[in-house]
Amino acid sequence: MQLELPHPGPWQAFELADRLASPKAAERLVQAGVLVRIRHGAYFVADEWRKLSPENRHLAALAAHYDNASRRREIGFDYSHLSAARLHGIHLWNPDPYVHLTMPRCPSNQGRASDVRVHSAILGEDDRSSIRGLPATSLERTVVDCARILRRGQAQIVVDHGVRLGADPSRVTELLADAQGKRGVRIARAAWDMASGLCESPGESLLRYVLSRMPFPLPAQQVEVPTRLGTYRLDFAWVKIKLGLEFDGDVKYFAYDPTADVLLRERKRERALIEEGWILLRVEWKDLFDEAALRRRIGSALAAAGL
Repeated sequence: MQLELPHPGPWQAFELADRLASPKAAERLVQAGVLVRIRHGAYFVADEWRKLSPENRHLAALAAHYDNASRRREIGFDYSHLSAARLHGIHLWNPDPYVHLTMPRCPSNQGRASDVRVHSAILGEDDRSSIRGLPATSLERTVVDCARILRRGQAQIVVDHGVRLGADPSRVTELLADAQGKRGVRIARAAWDMASGLCESPGESLLRYVLSRMPFPLPAQQVEVPTRLGTYRLDFAWVKIKLGLEFDGDVKYFAYDPTADVLLRERKRERALIEEGWILLRVEWKDLFDEAALRRRIGSALAAAGL
């Protein structure tokens, strides 16, 4: 079944009803697998929807939500928390699917869409921004708001990437001070206290947090090592004993280059580092969830290297 539309979406139900001359056309197309319902009253072309990343799917849902709110003249809010994080492009790990928004007062739950979470706060101009044409909390406010509602490891990922994206440290510190005694501020402050803009991926942030829970000195980050093949950079390293720790996420190796070429270059890199006396430990996502086993591996390697 073919559907000629000028763009894949999001489309409001009334728009499709007007274009297709039938109030039931959208639901019939959903049943036929041509459209998908991305939230109440909003649709997207199914083939194109399947191509979108989870982040871009959420952005499409935000666009649909804002379009509907604009038509109903219900604009007194800013997208916040995890929705604002997606707008800012902040790394997230296992985020919830809800549309998060902040407004001065939380309205009653009656009539509220099930995918919307409303937070109550009065935002100053410094805490507001506009991204992709949508009202959203500032980068600093978003980092703090997210860190206050997430688990510790998730919060570290958000804080680290916020720093990397240029969050103003003094403003983040002010927001944390203003939130003293409020829910989640202890986790947010703990994440901020060990924030690092050197983590290049969610996996590196989570690994660094896991390492901080172990009885070992924290390694240095992004350590450059000269070799006969050039200078290579290690994710983490105990430099004095020449022990490197690398986080192997699939994206790191397979996102841009053919697998065989990438693996060949990585083998050459590893041989060059070994020639310089380095020992390398590799950590994958699954290792982060067996902390005891990872601690034993790292402890054995450190002991063997004399630390």
